[in-house]
Amino acid sequence: MSTVTISNGDAGLGVGGGIANLGGSVTMTASGVRANHASYGGGIYTDSALTTTASSVTGNTSGFNGGGIYQNAGSVTPPLLFNRVAGNVPHDCAATAPLTAPC
Repeated sequence: MSTVTISNGDAGLGVGGGIANLGGSVTMTASGVRANHASYGGGIYTDSALTTTASSVTGNTSGFNGGGIYQNAGSVTPPLLFNRVAGNVPHDCAATAPLTAPC
């Protein structure tokens, strides 16, 4: 997706309030994920490939982990240095062990 904002999604006890990537790949360019909620990955939950460029993940919440992004499997590229991931509760990023949180 390019130049899209996903906001105010609520997965309840599910995963990925904004985006639930349960297979395949998601590419975000100059886009935003904000003010979403889920148990894991309030903004984004990924089981596969997530690529982000010049995008933001802000103001999302999760009941357990990964308020912004929760990486359960797969890859998150490039490193989130060129993206804004901030203001998410309880954490901006989290991952299932042995993965390292993507930010």
